[in-house]
Amino acid sequence: MKKLACYGECFVLAGVVGLGLHAPLHAQPAPPDFCFVISEPGDADKPLSRAYVVNQQYRERVFYYNSDRYWLKPDTIITLPSRDLFQTDNGGWRVYTPLVGVSGSRILVIAGKDTMRIDLPDDPLPLMERAWRRWDLPSPEVMRFKPGRTWEVSTCINEYQAGVAANQVLLPRLQKEAEWVPPPMEIPPPGLRPPVKPVVPPPPPSPAEIEREIAARPGLKRVRIARVLGDSVWVRITGRVMLNGGCGSGMPLFGIDLLTDSGWVERLPVRQEQMDCGMPWIDWRNQEVLLPPLRWWVGVDSPAATKELLPGTYRIVLMGANMKNLATPAFQLP
Repeated sequence: MKKLACYGECFVLAGVVGLGLHAPLHAQPAPPDFCFVISEPGDADKPLSRAYVVNQQYRERVFYYNSDRYWLKPDTIITLPSRDLFQTDNGGWRVYTPLVGVSGSRILVIAGKDTMRIDLPDDPLPLMERAWRRWDLPSPEVMRFKPGRTWEVSTCINEYQAGVAANQVLLPRLQKEAEWVPPPMEIPPPGLRPPVKPVVPPPPPSPAEIEREIAARPGLKRVRIARVLGDSVWVRITGRVMLNGGCGSGMPLFGIDLLTDSGWVERLPVRQEQMDCGMPWIDWRNQEVLLPPLRWWVGVDSPAATKELLPGTYRIVLMGANMKNLATPAFQLP
């Protein structure tokens, strides 16, 4: 079983309210969000001075279970919060980060009776990649306030003066605040480089080392039958017991022995493999555990000719973390 585990981008709008993205992928460090600021119309690299609000209208996707298909909820409108662009002397710049991963998304910048609409793509990856190329910390795109029309976000952020403001005016100041040091333009010559020590991986453990490690683990101390109801059996476990490794599972690995005229024989052997999602073992003290119904369990895990679990005398066999088995006292299965 494979173990399961946001990306985003931000931009600055010039004269328009900004958008914001959530980060759907988690990385260390996380990539910058797509965000934006809004500036005055024209060529002035100044924040919009009019009082305005920025709304986002979108439709949320709801995916069908175990499928890449989805349906859309009705339109939702939210007011995007904002933050200061600079730490000191902010000068009125407000940064907005829109939601991403939604459909039919658009930004509405409302200043009095004037409204500017900016349409966002369903796929936010190009916007996020643009933010990643610009800097490794969030830096906004600049969009100028031009009311009365609907604009594609690519038209707003690719406008010449907006690009100049973002990359030549705002970004250098953000980098200065973060005490950012640009990487060297050239690689030092070989004589000036510190020697690089080769990484030598440790050798794999030998079979004898593996056996010693397993033998050193704590094992089972006591197992007994708590009660039996039909083919449902409750066992009490003390010691370190091997689990089946399922996600959030506390089910121990177990087998079933049958008492015959010649002694105990394996009716269902203890499995020698685990899933890799949950814990491999656990320490219990007099822990009561309900096992799966034995007849169903045998029917699922046995060949066709031996699926039936007949009435008789049985015992449960559990495996300790030291790979040693311990059996419960006998019990009758009706």
